[in-house]
Amino acid sequence: LPSFHTEKWGAGRMDPGVSLYSRKVLIEKDSPNILPEWMRFVRGVVDSEDLPLSISREKAQDSRLLSKIRSVLVKRVLRFLNEKATKETDEYKKWFNE
Repeated sequence: LPSFHTEKWGAGRMDPGVSLYSRKVLIEKDSPNILPEWMRFVRGVVDSEDLPLSISREKAQDSRLLSKIRSVLVKRVLRFLNEKATKETDEYKKWFNE
């Protein structure tokens, strides 16, 4: 998770920052379909062995596997933030207020 966000300073809305890979081959860069809009501050890469390499962007939007990946990622990010808030309270407050 980044330690700052550009929306605070009026630089515009942040773009999604999670890219989708299948077996280390880029499928979609900064995909808006992997995480919900309210989690656009998350940056990273998702590499899935289960996605076929021939998947197109249109198919990726409708994929049942992609919706499963999305729900798992949301749960993991929320769990990470919860653990950070309980174990490293001061650091989390500083990040949250940023």
